[in-house]
Amino acid sequence: MEVNSLGPVSGGSPIRRTTPPIAASPPGAPAVSAARPVSPTDELELSSVNSTSNSVDLNSEFRSQRLARIQQQIADGTYETAQKLDVAVDRMLDRLLGE
Repeated sequence: MEVNSLGPVSGGSPIRRTTPPIAASPPGAPAVSAARPVSPTDELELSSVNSTSNSVDLNSEFRSQRLARIQQQIADGTYETAQKLDVAVDRMLDRLLGE
């Protein structure tokens, strides 16, 4: 579309083809339509997903065992040690100071 001025619309303009014409097919050949964009397709590999889910299950079981052990240590009063407290304070200060 071509805009010439900010005034009122002045008459129509002829319709023009914006894409080159499609080449004619030889006689007897099936009709070919204009090329259309191809949509991307999704793919799924179950074998890799399955092996990943097995390792997640093992990690989940390990974490739940570790969590149970830590909860027991907290209940017994043996979880917090001076060394663990020093490490936690050092990490907190490093984060606060941006180091």
